[in-house]
Amino acid sequence: MSKGKKIIFVLFLLIFISASVYMSFNMISRPTYEFKYTEDYGGTGEKGYVFDGFNGNTSITDVYIDHPYEKVNGEWVQDKSKDVIAVDSYTFVADEYVKYIHIGPTVKHIKNEAFVYCKQLRAVYVDAANPYFTDVDGVLYTKDMKEIILYPICRCTHIIYEDMEKSGEITNIGLDVKEEYEVTGSSADELFADLRSQIRQTNGDDFTRPLFDEMLEKGVTAPYIGTYYIIKEKTDSSLKVEKAWSCDEKYTIPEGIEKIAAKAFYKCDRLVEINIPSTVKSIGNMAFFKCYGTSLLTLPDGLETIGNDAFSYCENMRYAVFIPESVKKIGHHAFYKCSNDLLYYMGHKDESEIDLGGRWQARSDNSFRADKPLWGKTREECNKYNEELYERDRIEAEKAQANAQPSASSASAGEINTTYVKIIMIFFFIPGFIFIGLQVIRALFKEDFLMTKKGKEKLAKRKEEQEMIHRMYVEGGAEAADGGAQPGVTDENGEGGENDE
Repeated sequence: MSKGKKIIFVLFLLIFISASVYMSFNMISRPTYEFKYTEDYGGTGEKGYVFDGFNGNTSITDVYIDHPYEKVNGEWVQDKSKDVIAVDSYTFVADEYVKYIHIGPTVKHIKNEAFVYCKQLRAVYVDAANPYFTDVDGVLYTKDMKEIILYPICRCTHIIYEDMEKSGEITNIGLDVKEEYEVTGSSADELFADLRSQIRQTNGDDFTRPLFDEMLEKGVTAPYIGTYYIIKEKTDSSLKVEKAWSCDEKYTIPEGIEKIAAKAFYKCDRLVEINIPSTVKSIGNMAFFKCYGTSLLTLPDGLETIGNDAFSYCENMRYAVFIPESVKKIGHHAFYKCSNDLLYYMGHKDESEIDLGGRWQARSDNSFRADKPLWGKTREECNKYNEELYERDRIEAEKAQANAQPSASSASAGEINTTYVKIIMIFFFIPGFIFIGLQVIRALFKEDFLMTKKGKEKLAKRKEEQEMIHRMYVEGGAEAADGGAQPGVTDENGEGGENDE
């Protein structure tokens, strides 16, 4: 390479490294709140501020979207002389800290996917004076109740907190208790230390003091999605705490809703049942993406479009789904990675009557194509098929549960059989494996590995004897080569060698 080319290469490398460092630093150092001013938002002629970036931290659990934030003397403060009119797409992405979002009265536009995968989001509240949007129990809708925009991932936590506040008991959501803790201590500090120690021993979770204080105040705390620590009994010196998972969260979208927005239920994996009303005509792209727990699904007559990846990775969806004749288009990968056993009962007579996207059906990773959908079917046929499978699985589940509870005698027999296996392992297999292992080590490394002193002396003596025999053989062969008679060999005259008498 010529000197000139080397210089160009070095300069290019320096520019690339500098750009990479700058971009990395810029991403890390992005401000918490990002706003931009526009004179004509989206061609509407509207003036105002657009909220288009948020980079949260542990100290921010509530976000207010009404006035833009500015940094003054190192602190973020709202400039109440200015109004926010819009929230752009991907303003919130995979935020891990925000629990509540408050939308002010001046917000006119919320783009699809403005709030994507906010992992701790419990509720979205809209100012009652806002003429464009509203919330129903923390779920975000358009004001005319025609479109559902966002179902918070941790809405189940919001429900539980409301239950505890109203009655002290959790009644509106199912819980599956995993662990129980008996906590003792003469003070809050000691109670916290004991509970934290027990939690670390049982499941390795880090239980912080703010979570503990919240649990003391509200009776329940939620460290992450779907997980709850609940106080069941409380005295001045003890606590009985249960760790539980939410297991049967259900939601019914209100009648009158016509559109389910893109990513409206994105990764809401605790939802086991979503009831879609008869008025829905459109299901947006990735609307139910990775809703792992969802198994019950009824698509209403009147539905017209199912978006791309609408139900991708809904792995618990099985049996059959009826797609009504009103559906005009199914997007690509709409049911991708659902159960391979999922059947599609189509109201259409054949595929010429509907626009089907690529790989819209679930299929095995090893399959080149999915099973053909069943054309010209009715909802009644689909429901009958599902009912038969539900009943079959129910019976099998009852049998499995019965078999999982063996009698005392069978349990005792099992313990005896286990004892016999242990004895055989101890006296036969384990010594055999040890012996074979020693032989392998001796063959590969040292013959006297783990030998006693006496054993080593015997091995040395045996080697000495073998060496002597080898030497005698070699020396005898050398004498024969020099013309001497070999021991025990007769010469040409029939006379013996040196061993003849």
